[in-house]
Amino acid sequence: MTFNYYAVTSDTPADHDGLPIGQHAGGWEFLFRAYATRGLTTSEAWIAFLSRPEVTIRADNGDEMPVGEFMAWATTRPAQSAVAMRERPPCLPLRRPR
Repeated sequence: MTFNYYAVTSDTPADHDGLPIGQHAGGWEFLFRAYATRGLTTSEAWIAFLSRPEVTIRADNGDEMPVGEFMAWATTRPAQSAVAMRERPPCLPLRRPR
């Protein structure tokens, strides 16, 4: 399963998801979006931003998560996921046209 996470504030329009934080796909490491113009280019900068009292972290399924819990799993390397991904079948070798 894939979930996108957003930073939502009181300034976020009702018809908008919020500022995209990044994406988590089961079994893969969380990928943060970078916003150089906002200074959000490191996990430390994201922690500072997301820790602000007016910011709520919300997944696209509507679930909300406290910043401490979110950052704990978002920065875990290697990724750990409760949702196991199926193993990919082996790739077949390419055949050259004759």
